[in-house]
Amino acid sequence: MSLFSFVTRPVKDLTDAIVMPFKAVFVVGLCWVINAMTYSGTWWVKWVALGMGIATVVAIGRAAKTLLLLGLVAWVGMKIYRRYGQAARDGFDAWVARTQPDAAGVLAVLRAPQAGSPAANAPLGEDPPLRRAGL
Repeated sequence: MSLFSFVTRPVKDLTDAIVMPFKAVFVVGLCWVINAMTYSGTWWVKWVALGMGIATVVAIGRAAKTLLLLGLVAWVGMKIYRRYGQAARDGFDAWVARTQPDAAGVLAVLRAPQAGSPAANAPLGEDPPLRRAGL
């Protein structure tokens, strides 16, 4: 199973639960018309209706499983948020602010010559050796 189909499967399950009853009515209706036009003493359309009924029940069951799982995830998320809530969010935001330097600090570090580099060892006013060579 690919990652894309794993992610989109719940949407497909819910869509099938909505669309399958309409498909079943159409298919059974069409088969009933064909059976009525070619009637030879046997109503075989009942087997089509049984099969489509089973498919509809399975589609609704899959959708119920998906909704139950989504409800469980929402409930767990609500419990976690109630437990840790805004204080945890504020702590996380403070941690992110501490770990991300400001733009001026980053530029200052990038513009400062590194110790031991040719630019740091060059006398003031003189180009570093690599710059003189055109590199």
